[in-house]
Amino acid sequence: MKRSLILGVIAITALLSGCAAPGVTSNVTVFHTLTGAETNKTYMVEATPEQSNNLEFSSYVTQLNQELQHRGFTMVNKDPALKVSLNYGTTATVASSLQPTPFYGPYGFRHGPYYGSGWTTSVDTVFLHEAQVSISRVADGKAIYTVRSRLLSANPELSLSMEYLLDSAFQNFPGKNGTTETVTLPIHQ
Repeated sequence: MKRSLILGVIAITALLSGCAAPGVTSNVTVFHTLTGAETNKTYMVEATPEQSNNLEFSSYVTQLNQELQHRGFTMVNKDPALKVSLNYGTTATVASSLQPTPFYGPYGFRHGPYYGSGWTTSVDTVFLHEAQVSISRVADGKAIYTVRSRLLSANPELSLSMEYLLDSAFQNFPGKNGTTETVTLPIHQ
């Protein structure tokens, strides 16, 4: 009796510890020429005319500044070595999937034999949220870093996804040049 109780507790603990926490998954693509020897990491965020007086853009720049500062960059108001740009957007798209559907006899689940399964097509609108950050040198205008982060969401609000997009974009900074990786972040409470 005692042994089966201990085995039961161990089994339940193993099952619970194996459960994956929900997360937000992004695809992150990186291109860069960074060597790691860059000494002047001062930057200024460049805004397009449409972004210059936009509160949404200002909010995202605050998040971007936090990510850059965690990686040793310093924002300045005058004479930066680097120019940073941020572009973002959302595209609605249709996603369809096939799902197995059990088929029971003419009297339902409890009254008829199981005849196998059929297929049901599920069609949903999903939203592709995207953020792209580019860094270039001010002196010669040469691009040195570009990262694009994308995620699919059932929610059309980009503002709910931007923190995850920027966090995943810089998760493995600077990353391997010319690669796309999948980054899963825990859902923030």
